[in-house]
Amino acid sequence: MKIRGDDLRRQIARGDERAFAQFYYRYQDIVAKHAFRILKDREQTREIVQDVFVGLWQKHHLFVDITDLDAYVFIATKNSCLAYIRTRIREKGKIEAWKEEQTDLHLVPDEHPSTVYALLDRAIDELPPQQRKVYLLSRHDRKKYAEIAKDLNISRETVKKYLQLANQSIQSYIKKHKDVVISFFLIFFS
Repeated sequence: MKIRGDDLRRQIARGDERAFAQFYYRYQDIVAKHAFRILKDREQTREIVQDVFVGLWQKHHLFVDITDLDAYVFIATKNSCLAYIRTRIREKGKIEAWKEEQTDLHLVPDEHPSTVYALLDRAIDELPPQQRKVYLLSRHDRKKYAEIAKDLNISRETVKKYLQLANQSIQSYIKKHKDVVISFFLIFFS
């Protein structure tokens, strides 16, 4: 039995799962079409449809106040798509920043990464002891600033500053020695 609009909203607001299932079947294609128009990706569209309806069910008690169900679903879909896009942009920015940070480490052909790692190890060994500890805890042990600060009994800001200084020192060391590495490869691997 198909439930009409106002009754459907009231029943969903009361937590009626059968009413929500009817609502889902009535709107799933609409949500999918709208999401696909925005994202142009079938897999992500499926995830957005799921996210939208999970979110709507979590807020089912609000259905009693909704006056335009079509508009409500449309806005929920649009917001979910925009949140996904914002997340992707943030992730892409982090990946680009990481790549930029790593550019100085890619000085030699990919076939011989051990030489780059040896150069990096020497650069780390050249760091002052406290900077080296902070760098290794951050990069090798993957600890967060707060954890490192607690472990070493220093402030979070000091951890941040030590990491900045360590990164600058390592990049400088690698830039100074990259000619030696490249010459090494030209002589021994030509």
